[in-house]
Amino acid sequence: MAFTMKYEIVPRYLTGPSQRRPVLALDPCRFMVAHDTGNPGATAASNVAYYERTRNDMSASAHLFVDDREIIECIPFLTGAPEKAYHVVYNVTTDNDRYGADANDAAGAVELCYGGSINLAEAYKRYVWVLAYACYRYGLNPETDIAGHYMLDPARRTDPKEPLRLLGKSVEDFLQDVADEYASSVTPDPPDAPLSVEDANKLIHFLSASYLAIDDAEGQAEFHRLANELRKASGQPEE
Repeated sequence: MAFTMKYEIVPRYLTGPSQRRPVLALDPCRFMVAHDTGNPGATAASNVAYYERTRNDMSASAHLFVDDREIIECIPFLTGAPEKAYHVVYNVTTDNDRYGADANDAAGAVELCYGGSINLAEAYKRYVWVLAYACYRYGLNPETDIAGHYMLDPARRTDPKEPLRLLGKSVEDFLQDVADEYASSVTPDPPDAPLSVEDANKLIHFLSASYLAIDDAEGQAEFHRLANELRKASGQPEE
């Protein structure tokens, strides 16, 4: 299967090893965590720039920041070999109960930027798309393998509820949007040729004999058409 790449994912990695980017392998990715920045008006680029400036001041991080213009990956996840990002505190156990692992060790983190001059509807489209793409890349189910940060740490966090509220969407609406994006963006592989090249060419040989046996332009055109249909059915180029 292939996935429609509607948007560019810009790699802008934090310097590492550092507190925010420890350069430790994520092994494996079992689920996704949906965040928002909680910093209205700050763009993806400004958030990543802040993370870079403070990379050795604290450990909190995320893999991707999304606004209405850009999807920036600051810790490798979709544009490079996946690494850990510290985006959910270790002392909560909801992630372990739900997915059998700590989010920092086994989940991707996507931050939605909103507020100020950011067009939230456009940012949301990219947010939904990149989460659907992450599910595709890691073989996840978008309906069950995405958790809002608030689900994992309800005593401390509410994200991504606020931007969803501004959009008039529930968390259930959001997860359905991701599932719908996944379904519309995945293109099934073409079916295997139902006819072998060898069998097609044998049939074409018989058609050729008939083609040469008649002196009728319309009949010859029909034999030629049938031969090309056999070529297409066996994955060969038309002649």
